[in-house]
Amino acid sequence: MKRYYSHQGKDIFITAGSARELAPGSFGVCAIGGGAEGWSVVHIGPEGDVADLGGEYYFATPEEALEFVKELIDLMVT
Repeated sequence: MKRYYSHQGKDIFITAGSARELAPGSFGVCAIGGGAEGWSVVHIGPEGDVADLGGEYYFATPEEALEFVKELIDLMVT
């Protein structure tokens, strides 16, 4: 799986590390416990603040989380 995607002009990064390394305005699919505990979806705000977009819902695979991010972006753009 690639580590970087672009959807509708928005950057999406898949990372096993912290979301703090991502640029403002980007989305992240972040491994929880190295992926063993699931994957979360985050957005990095203009000030570098991290918002968890999945709330209490975590994804079993990075592919599922990536599809969720793409659907969110589609909702934002339309």
